[in-house]
Amino acid sequence: MGVRLPPGALFLDPSGIINFVKKYRHIFLAFFIACSQSSSDISSEREAPATTEAPATTEAPATIASEELSEKEKCAPVATATCDPQGNPISPDEGNQPPPGGNQPPPGGNQPPPGGNQNSSVEEIDATLNTIILGGGRDVRGAEGISLDENTGYMYIGLNGSIISGCDGDASLGGQPVGGGELSAINPISGIELFSVKTGGAPIWPTVDSDRGYVYVMGSGDGTVTTHELNTGSIINVINIGGKPHQGGLDYSSGKMVIGNTFKSSEDINQQKYSSILNTNTFEVEKNFESSPGAHGMAVDQDNDLVYFSSVADGMITVVDVNTNEIVNTGSPKDKYGSDFGGNNMLTRQDKTGRLFQANTQSSATGLIVINEKDLTAIDVIRFANSKIPWGMWVDEANELLFAALPNANSVGVVDLKSLEHVLNIQVGECPYAVSLDIERKIGVSTNQGTPSINTSATVFDLCKVYEKLGRKVNGCP
Repeated sequence: MGVRLPPGALFLDPSGIINFVKKYRHIFLAFFIACSQSSSDISSEREAPATTEAPATTEAPATIASEELSEKEKCAPVATATCDPQGNPISPDEGNQPPPGGNQPPPGGNQPPPGGNQNSSVEEIDATLNTIILGGGRDVRGAEGISLDENTGYMYIGLNGSIISGCDGDASLGGQPVGGGELSAINPISGIELFSVKTGGAPIWPTVDSDRGYVYVMGSGDGTVTTHELNTGSIINVINIGGKPHQGGLDYSSGKMVIGNTFKSSEDINQQKYSSILNTNTFEVEKNFESSPGAHGMAVDQDNDLVYFSSVADGMITVVDVNTNEIVNTGSPKDKYGSDFGGNNMLTRQDKTGRLFQANTQSSATGLIVINEKDLTAIDVIRFANSKIPWGMWVDEANELLFAALPNANSVGVVDLKSLEHVLNIQVGECPYAVSLDIERKIGVSTNQGTPSINTSATVFDLCKVYEKLGRKVNGCP
């Protein structure tokens, strides 16, 4: 804005100047306001805008910290719902995420998306007959693996002392061990604990040998395999097999047992790469051999003397012929579905169809991979309602059903093996780890790890109620 002065205005005397200013004061006022606004605009344009400030994204992201965890920050036990195979903690919330993929194309081109037959919810029933408190009256947590003596109907349970599986009190989330180091024997029909005796350190899975009258307990805490007499629990033999033995796959006819996670102990699961073959007739280790790391779940083909095991670190399945003590096949079925699949810790087998079922505990894609045992190729994926993580399993061959402990649902999930659908939940105790079935006596048992304030236990449930709910007519049931 410009102001035009009359000719000679600058040469007026002082009184004239005063009169001049008074006469044209409105012009000077307008000029002053215009200049002030212009100055303000220029000043605003020269100020550093908010966007030039250092953005929050320039800070070191959380993922960098997690990639550089110190040994003290590493979690344990690894390859669980809350701790990945490398020892990095997994947020509990991640386990409740829906299966990935949405409308994205499935991995592998034209393959159908796995788990398409998932039910969004299933009915839960209460079929409880008895709840047996374990530990011989002592305060203890972490009932884990379970094994059945078909002759007596008694069941044997490893009392580890630690809760895992992402439950309240999980050791990898800061939970503390309580008791443990014991083998418990129960009579499910009478609803009582027969005994709870000392065994190897941090026991996980027992393996019953009814023909020889023994139960072998894997001591993951001290690298032992402890042999107990079935009736009394008396210790017959202790073998220092080394490593962190997890589960044994026993071939009844030969007496040979393949045991995973042995020989050399390491906190790094990628270094837990040895397995062993134990001859239970002589209590001698016939062979230690290198395998995929973290050999956990076992399944046995008794007719062909083959033992299958799943390695939690890389998902590999290894097949051992106990007649020759040689590995005869290996395969990685999870590769068909991409990197979302991992944490493959548990394994079971359906003899009628020659299929294996491998638990997938990685939080981004939970379920069971269905596998052709001949060539170890993936056939399908069984999804559980609400993406719950399956743990220890048992196959009901006669009725073509699979039962899986669901630790984060306090239930046992039932799968129809014809449709590969999760069809029912059975209410059990707190944080179930495994399940065993006695088809002859029509009962099932879950091992419940407990909580920081609730003792470990076993839930005995009525199989006839399960069959009735599913519309099955089974001999021996009302």
